[in-house]
Amino acid sequence: MWYREEGRPIYRSSRSRCYDTSNLENDCHTAQDLFNALQHEDAIVTAHVGGRYADVKYAHDAMIEPSVEIHSAWGTFEWIVRDAMEAKYRMGLVATSDGHKGRPGASYPGDAEFGSYGGLTCHLIPSLDRDALFEGFRRRHHYATTGARLYLKTWVDLRSAGRLYHRNPESNDAPGEPCTSAIMGDIVKATDEAVTFNVEVLGSAPIERIELRDGLEAMETVRPYGQGNLGNRIRIVCEGAERRGKVRTVHWEGTAEIEGGKIQRFQPINFWNIDRQPERRADNRIAWHCVTTGGYSAIDVWFDAPTDGVLRIKTNVIECDIPLQDIGLEDIRYDCGGLDKTLRVFRLPDELTTRSMSLNREVSLRHNEDTRLFVRVTQEDGHQAWSSPIYLFR
Repeated sequence: MWYREEGRPIYRSSRSRCYDTSNLENDCHTAQDLFNALQHEDAIVTAHVGGRYADVKYAHDAMIEPSVEIHSAWGTFEWIVRDAMEAKYRMGLVATSDGHKGRPGASYPGDAEFGSYGGLTCHLIPSLDRDALFEGFRRRHHYATTGARLYLKTWVDLRSAGRLYHRNPESNDAPGEPCTSAIMGDIVKATDEAVTFNVEVLGSAPIERIELRDGLEAMETVRPYGQGNLGNRIRIVCEGAERRGKVRTVHWEGTAEIEGGKIQRFQPINFWNIDRQPERRADNRIAWHCVTTGGYSAIDVWFDAPTDGVLRIKTNVIECDIPLQDIGLEDIRYDCGGLDKTLRVFRLPDELTTRSMSLNREVSLRHNEDTRLFVRVTQEDGHQAWSSPIYLFR
């Protein structure tokens, strides 16, 4: 919770681990209780996922809750974004550290309950003061990262003037103003059949892929390389969670073996526990133990093998044999149940060097519902970023 003014009350949803029984009138046991208590406050809250998680479908107030948390040290929570979109909310995306160590921006997980590096939110504001932060926050002018300090810009260009709203148009504080462009988080009433969606990324590491999305629909995956650039590097990805609640951790124990070839080298991605790093068990086999809590851990394997070789993966979750000739640009996916619990395998160039990408796409607008344009960026080093959606309606 953020207050614009100092000295405002703290509202508690529970007295667990808290022995102070004073000010019980400040207890708010549900999200709706909290929204009711904040009706006359100049405050902002975001839907949070930690030990417990926010049920945005149960309660939401657009004037108080502009965004949802997609990532923290607890994990990655794309499901809460899906919940918000299924409920037709217009919300931005933020990320936090929440590592309980008091070091935002350097929040390494130190316990199995924390499955990720703590996140960061980049606010697009004209000045570093409280008024600018609150206004930018309420307009959803921000993007979320898993802790990387990358640059991300998204915007749309309109052929004919539309109307831009600083708040949800359904509210009383949303007169709107003419516009011919809009940035992430904006809500726009358009008159055209289509708009141009623009994306600029400057990564803190080489870019692995950019995924363009319209709400719940994946429109396109763009990579800075093609099929002809692929080499002898395979990425093995373990990702997802068991469930939404606190006991969400997936423990992955597995081996990968190249039949008929050798592993030249390998590189762990998002293995945050220094005592649990992948190990080479033979010239052609590596073993690993990792935990995921919604995000992913991966291993890049550079191999020397004939084209008719086979990659054999055995884990406590799933086993599979994949001919090397079948591993290419697109993900080979194995759904393992749970909450987006998946094993993915795909091929990469032997080296990635592209850190900057710009692209634009013509997007037709939906007629009876919002067009919600945003991107997910994935870097080679495992860090990700999500832009707040641009909401367009007609």
